[in-house]
Amino acid sequence: MTTYKELFGKFVQNVSSDPTSTDAEGQIWYNSTSGTFKTALGSYGVWSSGGNLNTARTGLVGTGLQTAALAFAGGAPANSAATESYNGSSWTSVNSMNTARNLPGGAGLQGASLAFGGNTTVAVSAVESWNGTSWTTLPTSMNTARWQLGGAGLQTAALAFGGYTTTPVTTTESYNGSTWTTVGSMNTARIVVRGSGTNTATLAFGGYTGTAYTAASESYNGSAWTSTPSMNTARSGVGNSSSGTQTAALSFGGEPVTAATESYNGTSWSSNPTGLATARANLAGAGTQTSALAFGGGTPGLSTATEAWTRSVTVPVAGSWSSGGTMNTARFSLAGCGTQTAALAFGGTTAGGTPGNVPGATEKYNGSTWTNTGTMNTGRFGLGGTGTQTAALGFGGDNNAGSGNLNSTELFNGTTWTSNPTGMTSTRRNLRGSGIQTATIAFGGTTVPGAKSALTESWNGSVWTSVPATLNTARRDPGAAGTQTAALTFGGGAAPGSTGATESYNGTSWTTVNSMNTARAYLSGCGTQTLALAFGGSIPGPTGATELWNGTSWTSNPNSMTTARADSGSAGTQPTALVFGGNPPITGATEAFTGPSTTLNYKTLTTS
Repeated sequence: MTTYKELFGKFVQNVSSDPTSTDAEGQIWYNSTSGTFKTALGSYGVWSSGGNLNTARTGLVGTGLQTAALAFAGGAPANSAATESYNGSSWTSVNSMNTARNLPGGAGLQGASLAFGGNTTVAVSAVESWNGTSWTTLPTSMNTARWQLGGAGLQTAALAFGGYTTTPVTTTESYNGSTWTTVGSMNTARIVVRGSGTNTATLAFGGYTGTAYTAASESYNGSAWTSTPSMNTARSGVGNSSSGTQTAALSFGGEPVTAATESYNGTSWSSNPTGLATARANLAGAGTQTSALAFGGGTPGLSTATEAWTRSVTVPVAGSWSSGGTMNTARFSLAGCGTQTAALAFGGTTAGGTPGNVPGATEKYNGSTWTNTGTMNTGRFGLGGTGTQTAALGFGGDNNAGSGNLNSTELFNGTTWTSNPTGMTSTRRNLRGSGIQTATIAFGGTTVPGAKSALTESWNGSVWTSVPATLNTARRDPGAAGTQTAALTFGGGAAPGSTGATESYNGTSWTTVNSMNTARAYLSGCGTQTLALAFGGSIPGPTGATELWNGTSWTSNPNSMTTARADSGSAGTQPTALVFGGNPPITGATEAFTGPSTTLNYKTLTTS
C-alpha cells in the first residue's frame, strides 16, 4: 500500500492552526487544536464584473468559452437578431442573424455555433449556422417547431430538448451536421430548460412545467433520458456553462429572479456561498464549470451585465460591520473625514436644526473612543466636509439662525477651527465634497428649500471657483468619494425622488456611469473613484444597506450595518470604513466596516 509520504515526499504535518496559503490545496494535515485531519479543496467560486453587452436583452443564447464567447438572439424587447462576440474583456457587435428570434436553442463555440427554433411571432423550426463571420440559414429544419427549448453539443453534433409548441414538450432531437433525428423523450416536459454536454452525453436541468418551476435534472446517454438528483433551487431560464459536461455543469440565475449559483459533480448539486452580483432570469452563459461567463437577462428590466466565474481553493468572505465607541454628542446631518482609526466628526444637528440645536461640536476618533475638541465658529448642519483628522475643511450648510443657507468655509488644524475670509460662490446646504483641505471639489445640495442643485465648485486652499461642469443629475445628500480631480458621487435626493445614479468626475466634466442597486437619499460614502463604498440612507425609511463600487459597477454586500440610519457622517476607505451618527432615531452609534476577503475552503476528513 502506497503511503502519503511516498506520494507527496513528506509526512502528514501536525499543526495547531490551519495553513492559509493556497499551496495547501490538495494537501492533508492534522490540526492538533481541533483533533481532526483536514485539507483544502478548490470547490467554490466567485463572480467578477466583465464588459457589458452592447444590446440589453433577455432570452438570448450563449456559446463558447469565458474568453471567447458568442451571444445571439433574444428579446430587446422585440425579437432580436443581434450577435456579439466576447474577447474576455469586451463585446463587439458582429453580423446579425438572418431571422430575429427569442428563446431559441443553441450549441457550439464562438467560431462555429448553431441556432435552432425560437419564436419570431410563432414557434419556428428554422436553423442557422455561424462560421465566425456570418450566419447561414440551413435547408434542414428541426422536426418539431418550438421555442424556449434547451440545447447542447457542437455545431455539427447538437442536441435539442424540451421547449414549447402549444404546451411544454419532452421532445428531443439529435443533429449530425446535416439532418435532425427525433430520439428518446425527456421524463419531464418543460420550457426554458438548460443543459451542458455533448449530443450523446447531456445533462438537462431546471425549467417550467406549465404549472410550476422545477429543479429536476436528467441525463441523456445518446438514446434515453434518466432522472438524476435535482438542483437545490427550482427555477427556469438559468444561465449555464454551455461548454460544460454532463458530469461538470454550472447553473446560475433564473426565474423567479435569483442570483443563486450551483455546480454539479456527476452525483449531486452544490450551492455556492455567493451568487451573481446581478440577480436575473433568462440570461445566457458560456464556458466551463470552473471558468464560466454570464451575460444579459432580465432583472426584470433588460440587462447588459456580464460576469465572469472563477473557481478556486479560496472562499469569499463578505464585508462586515462591527460596533465602535459611541459619540459624545448624538446628531445627524453632520460631516466627517479622516480614516477608520483617525476620524473627525463635525457639525450636525441634535434635534432638527432649530437654533440652539446646531452646536458645531467637533470630535476626534482613535479607533475606539471619541474625544471632544475645538468647536466650529459657526454651528451648522447639512454641511460638506473633506480632509483628515488634523487638516479638515468644512463648508456650506445651514445654521437655521435667521441667515439660512451658508457659504462660509472653515479650516481645522487638529485643535481649532479658523474661518476663511472668503466663502463659496453659492450658499447651499446638503452638499458633498471630495478631496483634501487644500484641494476640494464641492457638488450638489440645495440652494433654496426643495431645489436640488447640480452646481460644482473647486477649492484651491484659499478661494472657491465655480466649475463650468455641472452634475448630470441635480441632487441633495448624495454619497461621495475620491479626490478633487477624480471624484465620484452616487445616490441622493433628486426629482421626483431618490436616485441611484452614479457620476464620475475627471477634473473637467461629470460622466454618468452604472447606477447603484438600491436608489436612496441621505446616504454616506467613502473611498476612491475606483474603489468606493456606499452605506445607509433612506429608501425612504432608514437602511443599513451597503454597496461596493469597483470602478465599473456596484455590488450589494450581504451584510448591512447593525444600526439602519440616514444622514450620518463617514470616514475611511472601502476596505476600512467608519460610519457615525445619523437618524431616525438620532444616534451617536459608530460602526467600522471590514471589507471583503477570502479564506481557504477547508474540509474536515472523516472515515465515512
